[in-house]
Amino acid sequence: MAKQTLVYFVSLSSNAPAVLTEAIEKSANHAISIFFDLDGAHVLDMRYLRKLNRTHGKDLEMLLKTAIQSGIKLFGCQMNVLIADGLELIDGAELSGVASFLEIAYEADAVLSY
Repeated sequence: MAKQTLVYFVSLSSNAPAVLTEAIEKSANHAISIFFDLDGAHVLDMRYLRKLNRTHGKDLEMLLKTAIQSGIKLFGCQMNVLIADGLELIDGAELSGVASFLEIAYEADAVLSY
């Protein structure tokens, strides 16, 4: 039986710890992609990650590494307007556009927005 596909859309960085934790728990039985846009994209930016660790009181770096090791695909929006000089992505994450997000989302069994 094929794994169900889940797509998470994260627009607020404050939601990232909960989404990453849930996705990691589900990764054994699901194929998972997480798209980070707007404020959520800060989670994938090396320049902001340490600041967010302090702000959210979570070890986001460890959650992100665990997610990647669990086979979760992480995408940062290439058109993110909140980060004027672009994203400096963490290792293991990719830039993605709206068309790529929609393609993956249309084929998913569920799309969850946070």
